Amino acid sequence: MGRRSMGVADIKEILVQWDAGEGVSRIARSLGYSRPTVRKYIRAAQEVGLHQRSRQRGEAEWERLARDAVAAVTPGRSPGMATSEVARFREYLGQRVGQVRLSVLHQRLRDEHGLGASWATFYRYVAREWPERVQASPRATVRLGDPAPGAEAQVDFFYMGRWCDPASGRERRAYGLLMTLSHSRHQFLYPVLSEDGSSWLQGHVEAFRFFGGAPRRLVPDNLSAGILRADRYDPRVNRAYAELARYYGCVVDPSRAAHPKDKPRVERQVGYARESFFRGREFTSLDGMRREAARWALEVAGRRIHGTTGERPLEAFSQRERTELLPLPPRHWEPVEWTAAKVHSDCHLQADRARYSVPYRYIGRQLDVRLGSGTVEIYDGPALVTTHIRRPSGRATRLEHYPEAGQVFLRATPAECRRRATELGPATSELVGALLVTGTLHHRREAQAVLRLAERYESERLERACRRALDAGDGRLRTVRGILARGLDGVQPEEAAPTPGLSGAFLRGPGAFVAGDVR
Repeated sequence: MGRRSMGVADIKEILVQWDAGEGVSRIARSLGYSRPTVRKYIRAAQEVGLHQRSRQRGEAEWERLARDAVAAVTPGRSPGMATSEVARFREYLGQRVGQVRLSVLHQRLRDEHGLGASWATFYRYVAREWPERVQASPRATVRLGDPAPGAEAQVDFFYMGRWCDPASGRERRAYGLLMTLSHSRHQFLYPVLSEDGSSWLQGHVEAFRFFGGAPRRLVPDNLSAGILRADRYDPRVNRAYAELARYYGCVVDPSRAAHPKDKPRVERQVGYARESFFRGREFTSLDGMRREAARWALEVAGRRIHGTTGERPLEAFSQRERTELLPLPPRHWEPVEWTAAKVHSDCHLQADRARYSVPYRYIGRQLDVRLGSGTVEIYDGPALVTTHIRRPSGRATRLEHYPEAGQVFLRATPAECRRRATELGPATSELVGALLVTGTLHHRREAQAVLRLAERYESERLERACRRALDAGDGRLRTVRGILARGLDGVQPEEAAPTPGLSGAFLRGPGAFVAGDVR
């Protein structure tokens, strides 16, 4: 005979029949137990006070006799060392269990009284001694009615499973964005390969396109792609997500962290979507998977009888909800990404592998960067600082973002220097061209300094000074600047040569050598 679980009610039935005068064999046959089992419990009941046909007993006494018999047959094991250690504090616990959190009591006994028992041992002891205090009281559930048509959509990101990409031969992790309209339960599934911000935003755009409108309220999960700070009373919405919601006219009302019941209409559909759409199927590409997901949402999920509403979600959507959604703007929202970047000493910040210039007064500051599909906007809080055309890499620079001296230097390119020197004259053009031949940066600065002399001196004087420096074989800035400073640009070279003087060593003059008087 197979083993059978016996409760107090079963033991009580054995005792009642024996008290009525039935024999052990008859009781065993009628109740389906073995004779040793029946005999064991009868003997135990006799030890705790049962006498056959002694008197009438009430239900309460039969219950006591059955429990005492069970206790006599299966005595409790002696407590282990750890349980005995907790039992030392029985009086202390008896005064506080139910009034103070159990974790706090365990921590106090451990820190203040040297309790060495683990939390599991402590909890088992308390739950056995005071079960009525430990058992959690039942919580009431307030069921809210379904939102009005078009009023709400609940959104969740979930892991679907591993997908082998035939194009690359690699196994990828596949995720899904699931949006469920709370009234009709019509849903949209958008497969992605990562739970990043761009996938989150693009999934919303595609969902609104699929439904042909937008709900008035979005109840998303608290993932960082949508919610920067999960707070029960003051959640902070991701800036790009808030921008998308404003564009379509929605309000974002995130669920509380670790409270899936805040969005039950989408949570309950996650397992169904994973099993019905993804599990055990093969897809040739990500685009093909997305097309199949849209078909599944219409023809499979949309046409089933929903267990809660008793309706087909697609029919409820078509009859009552489609016309109540907010109309879509003429153009779909342009996906953007917000990030923050620090302005370096070269007046540039880096965002998505490219560098963009900002005015030099923001050096060392952290600015917000909005990366659109074609433009980059840089903000200091709510104030727009500058914009650039977005580029995949490299630098985007505006000269006006540099200090004045830097602007002057950068605007004076070699070609520009040659053009200005040509306007001043052939000598200036020749001297500046010779400086720029080397292509070194310091010679470029020297050529710019030569041209800036035209701001202090007339161009004719600069031209003459350059010519004189070139004739002397020293076409450098210091030579031209010295000629102009001493006013030698208007003097002919022979006029400027100094008159030879007599040396003190020749007191009689050079004629003495001619005359042959060498005394």
